[in-house]
Amino acid sequence: SWHPAPVTIKTEWGEKVTPENALREYPRPQFVRNGEWQCLNGLWDYAIVTEDNDFDVLSGPVRGPKKFAGQILVPFAIETSLSGVGRNLEPHEQLWYSRRIFVERKKGFRTLLNFEAVDFRAQVFLNGVEVTDVPHEGMNVPFSVDITDFAKKGENMLQVCVWDPTSQFIGSTGKQSLKPNGCFYTRMSGIWQTVWMETVPEDYMVGYTTETDIASGTVKFTFETSSQKNAPVDVEIRRNGKVVAKGKGGKSIKLPAPLALWSPEEPNLYDATFTWGSDKVESYFAMREFKLAKDNNGTLRFALNGKITYIQGPLDQGWWPESFITPPSEEAMKFDIQLVKDAGFNMMRKHIKVEPRRYYALCDKMGLLVLQDMPSGGGHHVHRYGFYRQELKEMIDHLRNVPSIVMWVPYNESWGMPGAKYVIDTLAWVKRYDPSRLVDGPSGWNDYEGGAWYDKNRVVRWESPLKGNPPFASDAVDLHEYPGPGMHKGNRGRANFLGEFGGISLKIPGHVWDENGRNWGYVSGVDAASTLARYEGMMQTLSSLARSGLAGSVYTQTTDVEDEINGIATYDRRKVKFDLAKLRTLHEMVYRAAAEGAASEKRFERLELVKKRDSWRYTTEAPGEGWKLVAFNDSNWTSGQGGFGNDQVNQPKGVQWTSEHLWARKSFEVDSTSTCRSMRRYDRKEIP
Repeated sequence: SWHPAPVTIKTEWGEKVTPENALREYPRPQFVRNGEWQCLNGLWDYAIVTEDNDFDVLSGPVRGPKKFAGQILVPFAIETSLSGVGRNLEPHEQLWYSRRIFVERKKGFRTLLNFEAVDFRAQVFLNGVEVTDVPHEGMNVPFSVDITDFAKKGENMLQVCVWDPTSQFIGSTGKQSLKPNGCFYTRMSGIWQTVWMETVPEDYMVGYTTETDIASGTVKFTFETSSQKNAPVDVEIRRNGKVVAKGKGGKSIKLPAPLALWSPEEPNLYDATFTWGSDKVESYFAMREFKLAKDNNGTLRFALNGKITYIQGPLDQGWWPESFITPPSEEAMKFDIQLVKDAGFNMMRKHIKVEPRRYYALCDKMGLLVLQDMPSGGGHHVHRYGFYRQELKEMIDHLRNVPSIVMWVPYNESWGMPGAKYVIDTLAWVKRYDPSRLVDGPSGWNDYEGGAWYDKNRVVRWESPLKGNPPFASDAVDLHEYPGPGMHKGNRGRANFLGEFGGISLKIPGHVWDENGRNWGYVSGVDAASTLARYEGMMQTLSSLARSGLAGSVYTQTTDVEDEINGIATYDRRKVKFDLAKLRTLHEMVYRAAAEGAASEKRFERLELVKKRDSWRYTTEAPGEGWKLVAFNDSNWTSGQGGFGNDQVNQPKGVQWTSEHLWARKSFEVDSTSTCRSMRRYDRKEIP
């Protein structure tokens, strides 16, 4: 009797989801056992309880719900259409899941019950007995329970109790909100990734870490087994099916030259087999290096495998109309990644979300750099700091072996920031804990290490609020500028990065979450042609910034999400708003400009033309053709001091601008070896 709950729009992949095919793939692509495993996705019974009188005593000392309300499709959150329920879970409620599982007990083997992700607190019961020693808290990472000693041969009753207060607690919530608005979306609760069982040997491999060094051509694996750490696991490495090296865990293994380096253009991967006693696991890894490097004029930029590389890509939220942060299928994940690549991007910023492991494996195999955000959370920023650090460490441990991830983003803007001391402590710890990747400074807003920050009066400052000369705990100074693009002033010791810009909205009727909603973006596009023209102007400016030292940029965003309509594609992925071939051409222009700037021994300087007390000539009437030319006669235009606006708090001096359009000209001089041209018409509605 299951059917999806009502939803305004859905993707083609969401339409194909059934209880029989819901995310059936092996969920751990970098740690694959070929033995027995069982996917538990599908229909479970569910109940929502609030008071003690909603519970009954079960066969053990645990209390459970008196009755179940119906069936829910796992692994989709209860609020989603694909769950079949479509009901919000309130902070004072508990969500119970129940289903029967069959366990075949074997001598010399253990049975592991695995949850890829549950939001937020999960207790697991088998036959009425709690098998979680401590309830698992956190929405982003997997956890496992050894149920061997609790299971009986044959049929067993499995139950999971979930509590999720969303923004009222210390855990990370990402973009969820009890009251969706703007860039915060509908809440989601409960099991939202695959649940599965696996039979393993009595002594089995628990996990491993990978260290690669392209300079020496070596790789080192460090293993933890159920019986010991730093175990000498047997390792066999293959390339294109041929064995190229063998070794032991804990020791560096030399790979034959030439190395097959990983990049977005050539996503070369090595296969590996790990053997520990009777336990055997298939995996893969990549040889790649992502560091800072100085260009020919001393500016720090990003370098992939020793080559200076400008990184550009979209802000990728990874939300779906029928399933929120759970991708509806493997094909759906492939579509989003291929869309980014087809647009000519080499990177995505995975924004405020941790994806399923198969998503990152697709980025590895298809060739896409990933900047990984730590999902932010509510609660008191200082009080939740310890739990935040715990969740951050769990996320890094969880994703550490993913070669496509090249930079961690511990903080987005000021969300969850506890203050300068704690923030810098966090950045310094991440940099020390995982030296194989770079660490972004807080992405936008408060930087604390010489980038922009905001004082108590909301005035932007450029000097560090810390006394003395703090060490650089991060590798990039990150600016958010809408619509932009723009870049920070110079910052010695860190790369200059544009973490967010753009956000041109374009509504495609019939493909929006709410036809009567706000349907907003940072700037408005009238139609496809004008939106593309606006984007092209941004890319021209971005090329100039890349030439003068900008190391990378993130455009907002891959797809629309709920009321946000500033995506390259619509929320249901049925319409791509841009000509992807044109986007590729524009992005190639940015790559070339960055390469030219990095190779040149002449330092490119930005000209700050818009200042509050600069003199400008301007008009609010259309001046006609030729107004951009140096020889144009603007003597009948009005003279005034910049800037232009009507914000008397932040813009106390300058020209009051109340008309819809404004044309402005300013004369300036550059030396004979420089070139610069920048003319632009502004519409009042496009400027905040």
